[in-house]
Amino acid sequence: MDKKSIFKQIIKEFHERKLPETYDRELIIPATKKIISLVGSRRSGKTFYFYTIIKQLRDSIEPEQILYVNFEDDRILPLSVHELDLLIEAYFELYPRNTQKTMYLFFDEIQSIHGWEVFVRRLHDTLDASIYVTGSSSKLLSKEIATSLRGRTLSFHLHPLSFREYLKFKGIGLEKDFEYTQQRYTVKQQFEEYMKWGGFPEIALEDETLRQPILKNYYEMFIYKDLVERFSIRNINLLKMLSRYLLTNISSPFSINSYFNTIKGNTSVGKETLAEYVSYLEDINLIYLIPIFSHSLKSQQVNPRKVYCIDTGLRGAVAFLFSKDLGKAAENIVFIELKRRNYEVNYWRGAKEVDFIADDGKGRLQAINVSYTDELDPRETDGLKEFAQSNDAQLLLLTRDTEKEEDGIKFLPLWKWILVKR
Repeated sequence: MDKKSIFKQIIKEFHERKLPETYDRELIIPATKKIISLVGSRRSGKTFYFYTIIKQLRDSIEPEQILYVNFEDDRILPLSVHELDLLIEAYFELYPRNTQKTMYLFFDEIQSIHGWEVFVRRLHDTLDASIYVTGSSSKLLSKEIATSLRGRTLSFHLHPLSFREYLKFKGIGLEKDFEYTQQRYTVKQQFEEYMKWGGFPEIALEDETLRQPILKNYYEMFIYKDLVERFSIRNINLLKMLSRYLLTNISSPFSINSYFNTIKGNTSVGKETLAEYVSYLEDINLIYLIPIFSHSLKSQQVNPRKVYCIDTGLRGAVAFLFSKDLGKAAENIVFIELKRRNYEVNYWRGAKEVDFIADDGKGRLQAINVSYTDELDPRETDGLKEFAQSNDAQLLLLTRDTEKEEDGIKFLPLWKWILVKR
């Protein structure tokens, strides 16, 4: 069968197919004339997010105005950029009456096709169409999408599930004022599960006995598909050792110099290679490194950065852990939630420390410490008070159960901070 006929078959299959069950996510993409780029790690739910949008569109327009193609479909591979025109020809031959109607184009993993951006830019410039593309970390990074589409795109990041989304996936709807009802006990129990297993959608729905092997498989895909294949990495053992070290030491300061001094007796690797590998791990969002809060660029550059990871469940499945390590997991969850809320995030160190300085982009700061323990250490409040002596910020201490306000500091249970909008 020729490529155009295969495209016709794929198009008709999609229009006749019932989409799988989906769950609403918190990410909202506004109406725009720009190309929408949906980026994020593998297995974070990008394809199902597309399905949710498509279901909503089907309620308001003719379903045939929607074109969805997964460019990893083996029936059309290999595919060159010149053959992409056959897709549009196939569509209009099937639906000639739609040449004067708005099209909604969903291109999943189109980044697999070399030169795809020229094709998408031309469609954007010549058709009456809303265009959506995914940006898988293994094929294309969000910063590369922006460059490739030359100002025609808006990128949106889809993280693994927030705790609110996690509850929805588990079939738990929050009652009004649930924090004052018996339901809060269920919520708190689920939050402990969320800290342990993380927020990848498949994990939330999977039997507990299968979660750890699935997460380990995710990690292998991150290493081999997103890193080794993409960046032609040769020293796979070093990459695994480095990534596991970083995942183990979330919420701790990290510097390449210190790590190099630790391992140099056992390997011939140079600091430049280490720096490259760390940047690759950041590029695919497996880890995040946040700088110290300072108005001095030099201070940010010379101080170590604190490391966090994409998901506590993934970390728990592959890191070197000897205890539950709830404190680090809780801090990591707060970091990802701040990222999800589009805060710029730093840490701060004086005589004491503050876990997060969160800037909302409007000049308003929050100084946040996380203490997920039964007894609060005075240093948690001391750090906040020290920061407030020279900075105007809301002071927040996120706890396991304590809720009060004292000395200008708001104490709030972590699960409540995440779920109760203020």
